[in-house]
Amino acid sequence: MNTVKNLLPARLPFLALAAVVLAFLLPFMISSQMESLLTRALIFAVMAASLDLAYGQAGLISLGHAALAGVGGYTAGLLMVQGGIDSFWIGMLAAGAAAAVASLIFALISLRTKGLYFILVTLALGQGMANLAQQWDVLKTGGAEAVVGIMWPSLGFGEEWNPGTFYQFVLVVCVVAMWIILRIGGSPLGLAMRGTRDNDERMQALGYNTYRYRVAALVVSGTLTGMAGALFAYHSGLIAPSNIGLETSGLLVLMVIIGGTGTRYGPALGGIFVVLLEFYATEVSQARAPLLIGLLFIVTALTFHRRAALAAWVRRVTRRSPQHGLT
Repeated sequence: MNTVKNLLPARLPFLALAAVVLAFLLPFMISSQMESLLTRALIFAVMAASLDLAYGQAGLISLGHAALAGVGGYTAGLLMVQGGIDSFWIGMLAAGAAAAVASLIFALISLRTKGLYFILVTLALGQGMANLAQQWDVLKTGGAEAVVGIMWPSLGFGEEWNPGTFYQFVLVVCVVAMWIILRIGGSPLGLAMRGTRDNDERMQALGYNTYRYRVAALVVSGTLTGMAGALFAYHSGLIAPSNIGLETSGLLVLMVIIGGTGTRYGPALGGIFVVLLEFYATEVSQARAPLLIGLLFIVTALTFHRRAALAAWVRRVTRRSPQHGLT
């Protein structure tokens, strides 16, 4: 048992690589509808992992992160629909830059508060952005209350997109994004962010400017979320105020909590799980799908503060199980 426990962390990168290879081959085995669903799940996995840089690493629970994804989505969408710029590279860079500016504004306003008040301020900022998107005519195209007519972007290599190839491309982008997020988490910046989360007073006594690290956490998190929002716009073909409101922000927080805040792959897996659950709940009963998601919120809230006790119970149960063979 101890041998297996010691080997599992060492083999985790290889298991992750095997999972990526298997996921890359999925278009040869599944339908176009499932390819589209998995593409959406991967995009939300990146959003959840990006949010965890602020939530899990720096302890900043934001209920306005969907608005930052919307900044990226609207930027990329408007560049394509109104500016005629279909380049993926330009669209993603512009989306990241716009989301970085919006994240900095969010940080400078919300970090004047702490705790519950910080959450409420981010909620208000996010809802304000969603309301602006609903009211500003410049953020509407085609006579709709959204930016519509967004197509798959051009990489400049003469590629021909279909649901399978776009899914594989998003998978590659997701892997790169996860690598960046993991590198940030293990860097001195990530260590400092966790220090501000765990003991702000001690970090200040050691000479760290904790306010700047919190700003950095929100800006980096928001920038990556905005770039994921651009992917969402390219995949969905539109970006609307309903995509960037409180409901989506709440789902992102739920994804992070279910996957495990501050863990390596947990938030991304939580994002995939919630997207799939939402889809299949809608397939069973569209009217009752919000109820099922609401029940998941309730169960998550009730068990969140008991995670350590649940983990200890699981360890006790596994230790009581009979051991056979070598250990």
